[in-house]
This record gives sequence, structure tokens and C-alpha cells, in this order.
Amino acid sequence: MTEHVNVDRIAAPGVDLIHDLDVAPWPWGDGSVEGISARDVFEHVTDPVLFMRECHRVLIPGGDLWIRTPNVFLSPSDAFTDPTHRRFPTWNTFDYWIEGTPYYEAQNQAYGGVSFTLAYRGADDGSMVVTLIKHGPGSGSP
Repeated sequence: MTEHVNVDRIAAPGVDLIHDLDVAPWPWGDGSVEGISARDVFEHVTDPVLFMRECHRVLIPGGDLWIRTPNVFLSPSDAFTDPTHRRFPTWNTFDYWIEGTPYYEAQNQAYGGVSFTLAYRGADDGSMVVTLIKHGPGSGSP
């Protein structure tokens, strides 16, 4: 049975674990998580590079990272209205971590040096959704 843990930096209904995702290391061991669902999280973290490194660290090889975030082109009001949004991801924001893209080839080491494969990129109700698969031994990718 898959265990789901809802994380937030403040106590709120439905929160299972209080932890600030801007503080590393996260409270999971290396390669101990099968999947991460980050719904409306990425736009709030202070350090997106730390976020991507920690996701990569805790995921098992072949584990998936599902991110849903407002996209400035799909729904500008969703992206800009919330005063706690720190960034406004575009279609290419995650390319710094997707092997084979120009941004990855030019800047990946400066952006945490972690590698994912893009499994999906699309739109969902004004938000962008990406699914990334962690590279590593046993994942079928470098």
C-alpha cells in the first residue's frame, strides 16, 4: 500500500508533517520515495534549485516528480494574484533539469546537477503540469 504524506510548513487541516521545504535535508532518506506530487508548491519555495535537488535525492531511481504550478501564459491572474508566489514558471522552466534540452546542456551543473527525463508536459485548468522521472541506476536512464 502506498503511503501519502501531506507536508506544509504550518499546521493546517490535512497536514501530516510540518516541514519547511526550503530547509534541507528533507526528513526522508536518500532514494526512499517512489513519487512526489507537488501541487501548487514550486511557485512558493524560496530556492527552486534546492527543491529540485531534494526531490531528486529522496526519489528512488525511476521515481516520478509530478508538479502542477500556475503558468503565466495560461492564467496570468492565477500566477500573479497570490502575494506568496515567488516565481512564475514558463513552459521551459524545468528544462534546466531535463536531459537533452538546451538549458540542461548549458546550465544544469549550476542548477543543482540533477537529471530527469520529461514524461509529460501539459495544461490543467490554467496551470502547467510536468511529470519528471529521476535518472539513476535502475531507472533505465543515465
